[in-house]
Amino acid sequence: MRNEVREVLVIGLDGAMYYFIKHFIDEGMLPNLEALVNNGVIAEALPCPPTDTPTNWTTIATGASTATHGVTSFYIHIPGEPFELGQKLRSRGQLTKYCKAEYLWNVADRYGIPALVLNYPACWPGNMKHGYVCLYTWSMPESVPRIVSGAHEYVITISTPGVRLVDGSRLGLSSVKPVIAFKVPLKGDLIEEEAFVELYAIDPDGSGYKIAIPRNKGYEIVDIGRWSDWIQVKLRISERGGWVRTKGGIVRCMFKIKPIERVEDGIKFMRSEIFTIEGWTDPAGIEEEVLRHTHYLGDEEALLEPRRKLEYDIFGEEAKFLIRQRVQALRLVRMAKFFKEKMRWRLCFLHYHIMDSVNHRFLGYLDKRFPFYDEDKAELAWKFYEESYKIVDEFIGLLLKKCASNNTLVVVVSDHAAVPAWRTVNIRRIFIDEGLLKYKRVEAGTYLVDWKGTKAFPWIEPLMVWINLKGRDPQGVVPPGEYEEIREQVIDVLQNLKDPETGDRIATMVLTREESVNIGMGDERTGDVIYFLRPPYTIWCGPIEDLLTYMATDRHLGEDWIVKDQMRVTGIHGYYLPNEKVGDFSNAAVLIMSGPGVERGVELRRFVKLMDVAPTIAHLMNIPPPKDNEGRVLYEILV
Repeated sequence: MRNEVREVLVIGLDGAMYYFIKHFIDEGMLPNLEALVNNGVIAEALPCPPTDTPTNWTTIATGASTATHGVTSFYIHIPGEPFELGQKLRSRGQLTKYCKAEYLWNVADRYGIPALVLNYPACWPGNMKHGYVCLYTWSMPESVPRIVSGAHEYVITISTPGVRLVDGSRLGLSSVKPVIAFKVPLKGDLIEEEAFVELYAIDPDGSGYKIAIPRNKGYEIVDIGRWSDWIQVKLRISERGGWVRTKGGIVRCMFKIKPIERVEDGIKFMRSEIFTIEGWTDPAGIEEEVLRHTHYLGDEEALLEPRRKLEYDIFGEEAKFLIRQRVQALRLVRMAKFFKEKMRWRLCFLHYHIMDSVNHRFLGYLDKRFPFYDEDKAELAWKFYEESYKIVDEFIGLLLKKCASNNTLVVVVSDHAAVPAWRTVNIRRIFIDEGLLKYKRVEAGTYLVDWKGTKAFPWIEPLMVWINLKGRDPQGVVPPGEYEEIREQVIDVLQNLKDPETGDRIATMVLTREESVNIGMGDERTGDVIYFLRPPYTIWCGPIEDLLTYMATDRHLGEDWIVKDQMRVTGIHGYYLPNEKVGDFSNAAVLIMSGPGVERGVELRRFVKLMDVAPTIAHLMNIPPPKDNEGRVLYEILV
């Protein structure tokens, strides 16, 4: 039966939860997922700790534990480096050079099987002879960002400052009304040096202004409601910092123009996002082709309005979010189809992020213990979940229609789910009060770690603590002879940590590095102490500064608090054990497999592991598993 599998399509749904999928299938809302479940197998799957995005997408692709592949969440600390370096290089674990394990697509590549890795939070660059890596919405270090400036609307009239009225006949332009020459500014976001493109507004037939775009041979005339062809420019962009550091320099870019409506003596138009056309595929050189075949095509127009009025716009941006997600899903499908036709992939790993964002924002609103709980908002949040999972189902249906056949093994898998969280822990203040951590003020409202006064350094993603050890760490102060004493102090602090208002214990498990081997950690990138929180306790409540403990703000140090409630991020996964559960909500991932060689209509009653995905796919493809694989073939789901 294994030979029946011609190709494998792995659909990664970041943050998707078993409970919601089962519930909405039972309600008849997810026909495409229902068909996959009825014709395949569904199970809950345990992620590897830390239960985070880069860690577990890497596990899914390698079959390896965290200790083996070394991707310890978004921020990796490598002993010997200054602690702050790892926190300044967010997501570097997504780079191939920092992953210590072999990816399944590289095995396929060795066997001459073309593979596509699309929008996946790992694998850059891919280093494949027969395959491609293509980035999309998920940010990747050491790549060129795909979008350097967001879309913008403009109004141009004969009286707009800076425009010129020109003699159209001298330019080869015929117009009943005065010809308006104007410059579209290309600026903002990542554009380092403002640039301009000169266009013209003309009225060739008396019906009103249109936009004329100079081309190699004459002009492209663009009327109301129609997108232009692509306009190419070269721009200098900055190296992006903040969340993920990407490349800068002079890059080739392109964008489109769309007249929206005529105004008195002028025209209103939109400029699309400005896309780069280099530096985000591996092998490079097809970025422009990808954009031309997948973005701003006619069938996107129907997605730019909600399918119905969204009455549950809780914070004002939800309807826009769902529209963007539908467009992103459609473009992902187009990109998978484009590469299918171009290089005939037989293995595809792709990633779609909608549900993780929804969990972070709304999951707490479904928990009656939430301090800000409100029946109306809970109902609206639930409807938002319904709509989001419908978009997921629509996405899967389109993918199957465009990219799958009866010989396709379809794998739907998430990296984790989430549980409700709202009670923020001020880990900096706790370590300061214990004499383990010290900061110095560098300017108003900003502080940096004083390494000379720091014995133990708390890491947030993942939840680890590093002893600031002499001889190992560049700014180490703790003599090796005092290492165990300081580590025991840290363990005592965490184990005895209680909510000062309720008396509830905050940490659920505290381990030494050596003990963490039992949960698949314990390599040199694992901290000296590892711990997990109990829901609803969390550390991150939105700002990136919460995650960067080499620095602090007045919110962390200027206010005297240990725990407090917040409502900005209400669903969390990375701070909890893989099998953590709160009511119906679970931190575990979901796994659905359907296709040749797989049982039909089976719901497993016990956990599998995300480590099992890669070896099971390899078995069905009749190729070896990745060489660092630690998972097992799921024989119980095979015919």
